[in-house]
Amino acid sequence: MYRKLRSRRESASLDLDSLMDILSCLVGVMLFLVIYTVLELGTAAYEAEVVVSRERVPGSARVLVVANQGTVRVLGVQQALEQLLSGFEIVESFAEVPVFVQAVANPPRDAHFTYGLRYEARGTTDLLGLMDLVIDERPGAVGDSIQDLGPASTYSDALERLDPDGVWLAFAVDGESGDVFRRAREMAIARGFATGFDQLSVEFPLAVTLSEDGLDDLLSPMTALSKPLR
Repeated sequence: MYRKLRSRRESASLDLDSLMDILSCLVGVMLFLVIYTVLELGTAAYEAEVVVSRERVPGSARVLVVANQGTVRVLGVQQALEQLLSGFEIVESFAEVPVFVQAVANPPRDAHFTYGLRYEARGTTDLLGLMDLVIDERPGAVGDSIQDLGPASTYSDALERLDPDGVWLAFAVDGESGDVFRRAREMAIARGFATGFDQLSVEFPLAVTLSEDGLDDLLSPMTALSKPLR
């Protein structure tokens, strides 16, 4: 009987069917794992913390934050005013007011502004109403830009010295400072401050007429900020 001999090449060839079966199984397992992971992530519950600005607390002090020319600065008016008016309780007549103003020594200043008093003769029975608080920029003192804002910024240091439970931050924002304002406001809200803002261009020096009613309303957009000292 004639038997056809197989060539050595045919007998030495690899059987790829088993290899393809193994690869198919591996791919199937990987697809199953991917689909299972996606389904688990889709059904898992996640809580995202979103900080929201609180409403102004009645009785809280208004602190002005000036966002202009691409920078942000905090006006520390209350502390400066307390220093300027130290001893004013002994003033009892209109004639003593200009003397008190002239006697003020070492006007206060902070990182960005200087503060002083100016006597103005007015028809009022309020002795404080005879004085203006004059706020001016310190030469060369530049505010924090959006690149500067961070834990080590001057703005961050100013927030550290304020009490979120007793302070309401009022932002005055000009047309070119929207980005730095949003970043600064996010930082304030994250620290628990209640905030508000107005589209305003603040010019310095700025004069604010004092009053026995305080500065809360006087530093509002409808009064002081619309009347820069020229």
